[in-house]
Amino acid sequence: MKLRWIRLTVAVSLSAAFSFGQYPAGSSGSGGYHSSTGIAIGAGAAAAAGIGYLVLRNHNHATVYGCLQSADSVDTLLDSKQKTYTLINTTSVPLKAGERVELRGKRVQKNSGALAFEVHGLVKDYGQCQQ
Repeated sequence: MKLRWIRLTVAVSLSAAFSFGQYPAGSSGSGGYHSSTGIAIGAGAAAAAGIGYLVLRNHNHATVYGCLQSADSVDTLLDSKQKTYTLINTTSVPLKAGERVELRGKRVQKNSGALAFEVHGLVKDYGQCQQ
């Protein structure tokens, strides 16, 4: 939700910059920007918007917080809403059963309808789970 507000703020700010870049400064027609300066300002703002989007985009990435469990060599995570995720740890992030962790990755729903989480990294290890 916070990322949406950031994107909206950036979009509104850039729209204002584009509109101000179109008109020369001053009301008498003397002084102000040349038309090439306005084009350069607009191109710079568009480039900044593109770079900002690439930096801030967060497609299908999520974090989960919960207690790690292991049974039959399958790692699972029980979150605070009592949802159990089967962990897909293809990047070999070191995980220990019994630890409370926050993981970064991607939520996946298997064909069977079971929840899974593809682990991309460990955000923080909070220590032992409190049972």
